[in-house]
Amino acid sequence: MAITMTGALIGGSAGTAAAATNATHFATAAAQYQQTSLTPVPSAEAAPSSSPLHVLNGYVTYSQEGYRIDAPASVLANVPQADLDKLNAYIDAVSDDIKSGKLVMSDEGVATTAPSEGPVGITGSVAGVAAHPKYGYIKTHWYGIEVGLDSWLTNKVEGGAWTGSGAATLASLLGGGRTAGIVAAALGIAAGAIQVCQHKDGWTILYWVGTIGPGTFVCNPFG
Repeated sequence: MAITMTGALIGGSAGTAAAATNATHFATAAAQYQQTSLTPVPSAEAAPSSSPLHVLNGYVTYSQEGYRIDAPASVLANVPQADLDKLNAYIDAVSDDIKSGKLVMSDEGVATTAPSEGPVGITGSVAGVAAHPKYGYIKTHWYGIEVGLDSWLTNKVEGGAWTGSGAATLASLLGGGRTAGIVAAALGIAAGAIQVCQHKDGWTILYWVGTIGPGTFVCNPFG
């Protein structure tokens, strides 16, 4: 699924030609899924205020095939075009992973790792939390990847214990799954920068939209 809108496409600096291309892509995706039963994403799954995508909260629906965003041009104008492009590519990737069986959509609107792809634990009523909830988790939201590390795991990452070959262990402690290896590698490189994202309760919460990399996460520095 992709981004559709009730007004004109906001092309930003990409220009008219790029806008026309994106409009065609979005219209095609919308037509493809127009028969799909869509459910509004729960408010609990809203994008964090630190993400440039938070203005899209309230315009997101999901189905067993993936996510869809219907927003007016006036709302899309508040999101940088580069972030819209990354979001569209990310949503398409999530849909592809659902089709291939790597991910499954939960009733809460979280795309969780399929059991055959690695351990997926559920702590209490929190769906989509990867195994090892004592140490960390990875969740796939409509806006991107959320990663949580408890104080013990945060200290290990900041201390450099999970760089190089240690990334495999970190991936396991985060619960495994389709993005764990990439997340672990990015955390190892960005170890010194994640301290600002640690909350008062000791947990460190990071968010990635689109490409996962050491310098591309956002967080609430005053959590």
